[in-house]
This record gives sequence, C-alpha cells and structure tokens, in this order.
Amino acid sequence: MEKRILLTIDGSEKGFKAVSIVGDLLKEQTGYRLVLYHCVQQLARFYPGELCEVEQSCRLPLSDQEKVGCAVLDESKRLLVGAGFPADRIDTKLKMDSTDPALDILREAEGEKIRTIALGRRGRGQLETLLLGGVTSKVAQYARYRTVWIVDTPVFQTRKVLVALEGASDARTLTPYAAEYLAPISDLHFTFLHLMPPVPPTFWDDGHILDPSERKDRQARIEKWRSDWIEQAEEFLEEARGQIAGCGVPRERIRTHVLPTKQGIARDLLTEIAEHQYQVVVMGKRSFHERKPFLLGSHANKVMQNVQGAVLCLVDAQ
Repeated sequence: MEKRILLTIDGSEKGFKAVSIVGDLLKEQTGYRLVLYHCVQQLARFYPGELCEVEQSCRLPLSDQEKVGCAVLDESKRLLVGAGFPADRIDTKLKMDSTDPALDILREAEGEKIRTIALGRRGRGQLETLLLGGVTSKVAQYARYRTVWIVDTPVFQTRKVLVALEGASDARTLTPYAAEYLAPISDLHFTFLHLMPPVPPTFWDDGHILDPSERKDRQARIEKWRSDWIEQAEEFLEEARGQIAGCGVPRERIRTHVLPTKQGIARDLLTEIAEHQYQVVVMGKRSFHERKPFLLGSHANKVMQNVQGAVLCLVDAQ
C-alpha cells in the first residue's frame, strides 16, 4: 500500500533544505508518494506600529497569491527531483487566503487521511516559539493520531535511526511505525533505546544514617530493582528488534540499549542524539484528544524545542 506524506513548505531557505532532505531520504522507495502543500497567507506584511482590520485593502490579491504559491511549489518539486525523488510520485496543492497555516495543514492531513506530516523548522528561538506558537510547534501539538516529522536543517547524514522507548506501550506504538515507514529505507542502522528512571523514593534514605547491614540490604534491594527493570526492558526491546528484522533489516544493523537516566530523560536523549549524530529520531508524544497543548515539562516538547541536526518523528498513538 502506498504511503503518502504531506510535505509542507513555507518558501523559506530552511524549508527548501528540508524538502531536499526528505527527498534524499525517500528517493529509492517506490512505496512513497509526497504531497507538496503550501499555504499562502491572506494578509500583507505589517510594519512596526501599523494596525489593520481584516479589509480588502490588507489582502493580497488572489492572482498574486497564486503566482507566489506556484513558484514555491515549483521550486520545491525541482529540489525533490534533484534529490532523486521521482517526479511521477509528487503531487502539489496550494492553499490560498490562509489565515492559520497550522490549522490548514491539519485539516488537509485529516481530510485526505494522510498519516504523516513533514515540516521544516525555521529556527525560531525557544522563548519566541513558546510565546507565539510557530506553525511547526502547533502542528506537532495538535496532530491527532498522526506522526509529525520535524526537519532541523542541516541534518546529520549518518543513516542512523534512534527509536526512544519509554516502556512497552511505546514499543507497541513506535515499532510498527518504524517498521512500516523506515525499515524499507535501505542502509539505515537502528538503535532502540530505553532510559531507566532514577531510583524511586522507596529506596531513598529514611532520614537516618544507615548502619553497615542496613546499607548492604538497601543496596541489594536497589540492585534487584535495577535487574528486574532491565529484564523487563530487554523483553520489549528484543521484540522491537525482531519486528524490524522481520522487515528485512539485517540484525547486525539493529542494536538495543538500556541506559540509566543521568540528568533527565529529555536531556539525556538530546545528549545521546548529539553524541551519536542520529539522522532520524523516533519518539512518542502524549495524545491530545482534548486539543490541549504540550505540557511544558513533557519529554516530547523538550526534545522538539531543542533537538538539532535530525529528523524528529513524533508518533501519536492510533
């Protein structure tokens, strides 16, 4: 079955680079179709200190919108073909008079039943993004039952994929997606990573100095907790490895790791991504069935705001 990806473009330099990166990643896969989607915003540019009601005088003429939009689509298609992606598997769609590109992107994906949305990140600072809500952040937050690829250019060209699993439930969600969308891509190397949480409070000091026998007993119980946790994690990691191997990926290109959390799950993930230069990172995000934004402290949000040099795939549960 053909897999369609809604590749959204904004006409920025980073957006065009993201198009080339996605095209290069998928160029040899016949099972993909890319839908290039561009929203031309309705209002003309405002200058500092200017205010304007939504009147005809503030609107860009439709003829100008179409001219600009078609130029962006044509350039994006040229870049895709230049990256090696076949022209006959590229569709284009232009949305004019857009007042909210993020909402239009979500409606397009939902209306066309497209499961994956890909966007380039324009590089806003973290504070500005949190205050104003960039298109990329809004799409990632509110894409219900869909996966969002966030392309932070330039991307590491290592052919390495990190699948970050917080637990067995993540393995049941992320592994099938990776198997369907990423395993068919040739020469990718997969790492399934699980970060153990810190030692729970039940093993903390009881408020008094432990004598040697108490310390020995406490340490033994901590080691038992760790070994049990690793044993459980290795079960779902091995299942994930087997599922990817079942798609034809050689086992020597699939690794599993269980690592202790040091500074926090999000921060440790960011360190792992940077140190090993993963080209693609797959992780889950909380479902937003009530249309609520990311919790500011969520792992997905922290990684989304700070990841660099990777294609971040945020997978929402079906």
